[in-house]
Amino acid sequence: MKNLITLLLVLVSVSSYSQTEVVKEYYYEICSKTEWSGELTPTKYKKDIKILVGGDKNEILISELNKIVSELNVLIESINISVTEDRNDYNILVYFGSPNNYMGYIKDFSDSEILKTNWGLFALYPSSYDKSEILFSEVFINTINTRNVKQQKHLLREELTQSIGFPNDSYRYEKSIFQQKWTEVTEYSEIDKEIIKMHYNL
Repeated sequence: MKNLITLLLVLVSVSSYSQTEVVKEYYYEICSKTEWSGELTPTKYKKDIKILVGGDKNEILISELNKIVSELNVLIESINISVTEDRNDYNILVYFGSPNNYMGYIKDFSDSEILKTNWGLFALYPSSYDKSEILFSEVFINTINTRNVKQQKHLLREELTQSIGFPNDSYRYEKSIFQQKWTEVTEYSEIDKEIIKMHYNL
């Protein structure tokens, strides 16, 4: 009986170790690399996040945004995330609408083909003094070219989450919000939740 208990304890330890290593590997892939420029220093917000919504303030998407914010606040202990209407005090812009209207809103009149050919994009801007701290992010959701609300909800969750320090995609996990292939996932997978907690709470 004693040998059986010892064996079970060893198996539990090995399983826990393996699970931790899996999470660490995925964390590194998502937080230490980007889709466009290779490796980077993991970045995150170190002050509370205040999200301003611009463009077409669709009631369904505003509700989805509030849902995502609530979920992130459960996972993240180090800062608080909220939606604001104060144009003088925000550090994430979430814009719903067309590429042209978005470029006008942010006063960027460059002819960006990347913007026009994507359904969703994010950009994050780290501090020049502390490369590990994000000061500001922008999230664009193209509500003109997407086919349905579910696609918009997926894009909102993916792009907003990436904008707070999870800039890479991966082919590893089908149900992950960071899946490289097109999906219509609208919930965080368990491993997504683990790397969010690891990034912000450790």
